[in-house]
Parts: sequence; C-alpha cells; structure tokens
Amino acid sequence: MSTHGRSGVTRWLMGSVTDRVLHATKNPMLIVRGRSEGDPEPDTKLETIIVPVDGSSLAEQVIPHVTALANAMELKVTLLRAGASEKELQDIAGYQHADGPPGMKFQHFEEMAKEAGNRALDYLVGLEGSLRKHGVASVEHRIEKGPAADVIVDVAHETPDNLVAMTTHGRSGPARWTQGSVTGRVVSHSGDPVPVVRVG
Repeated sequence: MSTHGRSGVTRWLMGSVTDRVLHATKNPMLIVRGRSEGDPEPDTKLETIIVPVDGSSLAEQVIPHVTALANAMELKVTLLRAGASEKELQDIAGYQHADGPPGMKFQHFEEMAKEAGNRALDYLVGLEGSLRKHGVASVEHRIEKGPAADVIVDVAHETPDNLVAMTTHGRSGPARWTQGSVTGRVVSHSGDPVPVVRVG
C-alpha cells in the first residue's frame, strides 16, 4: 500500500488507511510513501535491503522475510545496528560513578563503550552468518551511533535503490504514534519502500 507524504501527529489523528490495515492484518505489508506531485517513476530498481536490528526477538522476526526477498530478488542485505552515542554512554557512566574518585567516570565510560561495541559486533556477525547459511550471497553489517530512527533514515538516504525491512508491534491508534514509533518515522522520512511485519 502507499501512504501520503504528510508526517507527524496530525497525520495519524486524522486516520490513515494504511495504518489501520497494517494493524488489522497479520500479513506483511510493503508500505510505499507516495510522491506529493508528478507521475510515478516508470522503473524501480532495488539492490539492497536495510535491516535495522537491536538485539530483540521483535526486530529479528523480520529476518525470515528478508531472507526470502534477498534470495528471490538477488538483493544485498545490510544489517544495521544503532548504538548509544558517546554522550549517552558518558551520562550513564557519570551517573553510576558520581561519587567515585576523579578519573573513574572516564575509565568506566571507555570500558562501557568497548563492551557495547563488542557485543553489537558479535551479534551482527552471528546474524550475518545465519543469513549466509540460508543462501543470502551478499551480507554486510554497520554500527552507527545515534537515535535509532535518525540512524535508519540517514543510512536509507545514503543507500541508493533500497528497501528498509522492519517490524512493528500490535498496538494501534493515536497513542501509539504520539508515543513515537521508529517504524512510523522511517516510513515518513526515509523516502524508501518499507516492508513491515506486524508482531503481537
């Protein structure tokens, strides 16, 4: 289905047919943001599926669908992990060691950053290996720092001819969108088709 170009709370309060169908069906949906003007592009070339993952079982439920699409269409898969920024890690380290001796905050921050990076890398390498075992010929992984929606949209903008494959939870209605939805923001701002798998 296609959705119009407006974004934000107003769009969801007015009601969106695409949103209502997404949360009423158990089938995966391909959501394409419609162009505000002009004719549709006559030819669409797809080369890459961007797959945002955060280590949760929710995000991973899109993987079987990604595998099927990649194998059927000979697409490259980019596994994308958004990590905490340096400021976020520094804030956490500072909070945990607010009463410690000078230098402890910085030392703990370095340890946290290294540990978080290693865990994310191990996780992505494991997923990459699983995709290859299931026949996906071209897989890469990326770790970018920043808020998840911003990272996904930025990578989508710099990656030509891509899909962004995501999951969404089962909640629906204005409350879901006013709380903020990574999937909703990516649909509104990435400019790319987004296959969405509803979970729960």
